[in-house]
Amino acid sequence: MKFLWTLFLLFTLVCSSTLATASEYEIILDPDPDMDMYKGGATTTLTFWEIPLSLQIAYISGLLGASLAVYKFLPLLLGRIGQNCKNQKRDEILEFITANHGSTISDIERHLKLNRGTIRYHLKMLQIYNKVKCVRKGRVVMVFKNSYKHTDSEQKIAFFLRNDTGKTILISILYEPGITNQDLTQTFNLDKSTVHWHIKNMHNEGLVDLKNDGKYKRCFINPEIETYLKNAISESEPAISAS
Repeated sequence: MKFLWTLFLLFTLVCSSTLATASEYEIILDPDPDMDMYKGGATTTLTFWEIPLSLQIAYISGLLGASLAVYKFLPLLLGRIGQNCKNQKRDEILEFITANHGSTISDIERHLKLNRGTIRYHLKMLQIYNKVKCVRKGRVVMVFKNSYKHTDSEQKIAFFLRNDTGKTILISILYEPGITNQDLTQTFNLDKSTVHWHIKNMHNEGLVDLKNDGKYKRCFINPEIETYLKNAISESEPAISAS
């Protein structure tokens, strides 16, 4: 670390000299108030190395002083920021979000037993520290770890997996290709309108393909998102069950 700071100071000195050499200073003579004109000589332009030595020293000393101030106080500032970022509840929230991509405040509240005000505060702090990213999907706000490279398809999958009914329907369609809306209604004792609403939205979002079979609709997972869906399910199952 000290070696890096030494290089930084040397770099400052070299740059200051280079910048100073490239600079020009205009010397304007004082006017004579009695004659209402300038005392002899014309306006003169000098390079840095042609100005008095005292001004050169003052210029370089100022740069060195600023560098030393940064050297002294920046580590303290960064240390304080790092310390403020550490919080047990905040770490628990971040750990949960990392394990459950696309979590909502309701998910965090239910699994970590924290009140919403506390969750909102810590999420705001995590956003300030660039730890998480919030994505709005309709009226729902999902939270992802900032380093998690979520695609548009993964966001859509996360949106439906956050709901128990939506998750049940997606998993059933994934492992029973061609299952009908009637089958889903009877198997899971769900209301027809509820199944219809979920399947319609999944189809509109490009997650589910539909094929008419008489008065029923057979459901298939869009092949393009099948791998994403399997990964999302495998990641979410252990984390949620452990919670």
